[in-house]
Amino acid sequence: MLKGCGLLSLWNGVDPERRGEYDLWHTREHVPERLAIPGMLRARRYHRGEGPLPEFLTLYELENTGVLDSEPYRALLQNPTPWSRSMRPSFRGFFRVGHLIELSRGGGVGGALMATVFADAAAPAGRWEAVVELVLQKTAATAVHVLAKDPAVAPVPFSVPSGDGISHADGGALMVECYDRERLPEIAGVLDAALDTRGLARGREAWTSYDLAYVLGGDELASVVSLSTPPG
Repeated sequence: MLKGCGLLSLWNGVDPERRGEYDLWHTREHVPERLAIPGMLRARRYHRGEGPLPEFLTLYELENTGVLDSEPYRALLQNPTPWSRSMRPSFRGFFRVGHLIELSRGGGVGGALMATVFADAAAPAGRWEAVVELVLQKTAATAVHVLAKDPAVAPVPFSVPSGDGISHADGGALMVECYDRERLPEIAGVLDAALDTRGLARGREAWTSYDLAYVLGGDELASVVSLSTPPG
């Protein structure tokens, strides 16, 4: 189950020549500095994406989406560290969405996740209840999250290379966690049938599967390994 009432998702690829540096920067600098913002509760970084969406997915669980308009967060975006500034041009296929959590069920943090986005706005939670319960009861899924875009969330105040997925950021998103990536196709089969029967998530992308790379809670910041510096 997601913490808080809001979620920020960031999707991107990265220049292959900087992949190793990206992993280090994202883990040691990017995630910790954002979790220091009041209202940021927990961060998850996913990688090895297989499907139409970008290779990397980062999720920030929020008290509410108002955190993304707070002075500390906007200051962080507008005044990046030298390392962060140098990484931005290396992003590929970037898009970012501030979500309202329509429904989140399940427990723990699964080692695998599958995600899709769709152009239609996410339906109210009541229409999703039966689908979510079916998936949690009949498959290996450990959690299901139904998300709607919050149109009040402002875009980032800088430019990075975008991609085809940006056109889908105006609707909803659906994410499913599991303990084993190999079980995701089975879950997708059950879920797709249930969604199509009820007319939910219409026009969605094919599922993209991910492995969990890193998860960090705001209450763990004091134990984070000291910041690394960019090579060179």
